[in-house]
Amino acid sequence: MLLSSVVIILVSGTFLVQSQYYSSQTQSVGVHDNARVATDRLASEIRSTMEDGFVVAGPRTMTIRTPIVLAMVCDRQSNNLLVHFEGGEAGIDTDEVAGVAKRDPSTGDWTYQNATWASMDGGSAGAAGDCAANGADTSWAPGEFHELTNVNTYFSTSDPGAILMLFRETTFRIQTSVLDTMTLGLYRQRYGGSLVEFATGMDTTAQFQYRTGGVSYADTVTGAGVPNIDAVRIVADARLPARSATQQDVTFGWSVNVAVRNLP
Repeated sequence: MLLSSVVIILVSGTFLVQSQYYSSQTQSVGVHDNARVATDRLASEIRSTMEDGFVVAGPRTMTIRTPIVLAMVCDRQSNNLLVHFEGGEAGIDTDEVAGVAKRDPSTGDWTYQNATWASMDGGSAGAAGDCAANGADTSWAPGEFHELTNVNTYFSTSDPGAILMLFRETTFRIQTSVLDTMTLGLYRQRYGGSLVEFATGMDTTAQFQYRTGGVSYADTVTGAGVPNIDAVRIVADARLPARSATQQDVTFGWSVNVAVRNLP
């Protein structure tokens, strides 16, 4: 009986150690995957940043502009512009529209104006006919012509041939997670919308960093330095708090550098 007890104790101890090791490895893999998925999704959006596309560049908050669709002006009626853009209204998510930008043909620079789609939407009825009367070929896609109301008040006169862009404005924020208040979460917010948490388990070291002039990174860029941002580093260090006093927190250091097209 004594020998059997010793064997049982040894086997139980071995099983417990193996079980704890397996649990630790499973948790570690989960932390790794969570950090990678979060940064992959974020990086894909950051890569689409347009010229002069950074609005806010802070350690825990970043706001960027990304293009939705280009539009060409085919007629101007006072402050309303008749435009053509691929797919027409049906081809875009109007809830994501944060504003309109105009390209300066001499410098190539963009001038931005925040505005919701509802404030600009003049409908498509009659737009194709008016553009056709102004020389545009509308027979092949009449549904892709649209009227944008009061848009010309945002810019200097936009005559036929001017290039506009509808853009989205997205804010990313790192703050206390709603899903796990012992860690930080990564949130996404579209223009005019509310914050939505799409990743959790970030460590207190998680932050955004910005490179300007191809040299060093800083966690905050303001003023004249913002247009010079050419890369973003996402520091997404992850942490899974220990489930018991006998365990240690599972941590994982992870960062991704993303080149951006913010420069002219």
